[in-house]
Amino acid sequence: MTDGRSLAHEVLESHRLTAIKLYQNKVEISVITKSLGVTRQAVYGWLRQWRANGVRGLRARKALGPEPRLNEEQFKKLQKILKSPATKAGYATDLWSGPRIGHLLKHKFGTIYHAKHLPRLLRRLGLCLNLPERRALEQDPKAVRKWKRERLPDILKYAQKHKALLFYADEALVSLIPYVGTTWTFPKAQPIARVSGKRGQHVGITAAVNPQGRLCFEMTKDKERFTAKVFLRFIKKLKREYPSRSIVLIVDGARVHTAKIVKTFQRENSSWLRLEILPAYSPELNPAEKP
Repeated sequence: MTDGRSLAHEVLESHRLTAIKLYQNKVEISVITKSLGVTRQAVYGWLRQWRANGVRGLRARKALGPEPRLNEEQFKKLQKILKSPATKAGYATDLWSGPRIGHLLKHKFGTIYHAKHLPRLLRRLGLCLNLPERRALEQDPKAVRKWKRERLPDILKYAQKHKALLFYADEALVSLIPYVGTTWTFPKAQPIARVSGKRGQHVGITAAVNPQGRLCFEMTKDKERFTAKVFLRFIKKLKREYPSRSIVLIVDGARVHTAKIVKTFQRENSSWLRLEILPAYSPELNPAEKP
């Protein structure tokens, strides 16, 4: 026999309601206790609740749980702090790690959260785990803001006015030596993956992509390096792909993009070509650089 406290809330609620129905049908208390496997004290207690509060008093109620450690004002203040980089709160870097937030809670709000319970609080705050994007220390944030606020809108306006195709371009080397991962094998067997032993086995690719998903690319010739001439060859290929359209090409400030012959070519072909240079150390502004 049990007093019911060890039963799940839903099971206990069902037992209470069943006991009342049996009692209303004039079933004896001893029979009710045996059929439900509970003590007489439990059944009498349910009857008292029923007489005092009706069926509503027999319903299962969710436990209120402990009092929150942060009041509403502190909760909102913590949210506001976490929306800014951690450096503004006096930490060495911008990122908010779990231990760092725990330290903030202890020293700013005087409360300690166990590492196992801290994620629950962070989810209530609206936070989630995210992988940081790398940004160069050499990047000029003012130049990036100016690009987004002034330069890019001007470029988009120009492209719309001249019905030009806007492309982002970049170069990349793709290794021809495959990546070797792990494999399932028997303990005494030594797996072997045969790859080229020569270094520098790669192919160079120049590619341009636009917001509508158009893609144009060109592979370098055997042992050819990225040069201004190779870049101009790609621009000419891009023009052959879209002979009737003007082209706006956005690239980074690499030497091959800013060489004298490239600037001369742009001036001579300004009727259809506009070349724009991104702020330094800002690959996140170029979709062509994304994997």
